[in-house]
Amino acid sequence: MPAQRHVHFAPPRPGFSLAVSLLLSLLISACSHVDEQGASPLLMEEATTETICTHQWLLESLTVDGREHKSHMFWRKVWRDRPYFTCDKLGFVRGSAGTNPYLGKFSLAEDGGIEWLKPPKISRMGDRRSSSELEQDFLLALPRVNRADLGVDRLILTGADGTRLEFQQTRELPPAGG
Repeated sequence: MPAQRHVHFAPPRPGFSLAVSLLLSLLISACSHVDEQGASPLLMEEATTETICTHQWLLESLTVDGREHKSHMFWRKVWRDRPYFTCDKLGFVRGSAGTNPYLGKFSLAEDGGIEWLKPPKISRMGDRRSSSELEQDFLLALPRVNRADLGVDRLILTGADGTRLEFQQTRELPPAGG
């Protein structure tokens, strides 16, 4: 019969568990820090025309003039009426404001600052349909943004007046409305 081994653990040195607890607290605090724009700086990357315009962005939430629109079950059911944002390397911005297509042009600085060269407006392509409250607020908010930040699969556009649009990166866009 083989001899049994007994493993003995030495008690931690005084102050060791306090140091580990303190280190864990600092790490958790750093990871959960949120800046005034609501984004964790540890998850942010540089917002450039290339990093923004190589993806398609579907609206998750919108705040303008104290009104909020957030993604909920109804948005998931009528996905085609959900605003989205795309752009190209020349700065042309296009997408759907919910019911109608829009077009604009912006310039993006290295620090994430946005300057609108042509504010987004409903394009004259096709028949214009009545705008929902969400579409009206989206078209009101988009030209007010002056800053772009990127997170993991997130695009956050903010304005100095508290306007905020948050988009989720998506591989496919909602089907065109008929």
